[in-house]
Amino acid sequence: MKKLLFLIALFACLLGMSVTGFAKTDEDDAAKEAYETEIADNWKATLKNSIALDKINAENKTNLLTWQDVENPPEEAKKLVAELLELQKKQEKEQESMDPYLQAKKNCDEKLNADGANAALENMIRIQKDRLADQEEIAALWKKVNKLLE
Repeated sequence: MKKLLFLIALFACLLGMSVTGFAKTDEDDAAKEAYETEIADNWKATLKNSIALDKINAENKTNLLTWQDVENPPEEAKKLVAELLELQKKQEKEQESMDPYLQAKKNCDEKLNADGANAALENMIRIQKDRLADQEEIAALWKKVNKLLE
C-alpha cells in the first residue's frame, strides 16, 4: 500500500511540474553558438596538435616494432635504443597531466564560459606542444638508429 501511495504521489508531482523548464529557447541556441564561435580557433589548434601527436606516436611505435624484429643489431644501435627508451621514460614521468584542463573545459562547456574554456584550451595546446617536442626528439633518435641498421 505504501508503495502504491508513493507511486501515485510521484506521478502527481511529475504531472504538476512545469514542462516549460525543459523547452529550449532561441537565447540558449544563440549563447551556444556564440560560445562555439569564441572557442573555435583554440579548439581547431587542439585538434591539429592531437592529430600531429597521433602521427608521430605511430611512427615512433612503428620504429620500435621494427627494432624488435632486428637480428644481431650493432652495439652502437643497442646503446642508442637503450638511451632512447630511457629518455622516453623520463619524458613520460615529467609530462604534465591534461586532466585538470579537460575537466575545466568540460565545466566551461556546461556553463558556456568561453573565457574559461579558452584558458583551458590554451593550457592543453601548451602541453601538446611540449609533448610534440618530446616526441620529435625521440623520432630524431629513431632516425639515427635506422641509419645504423642500414
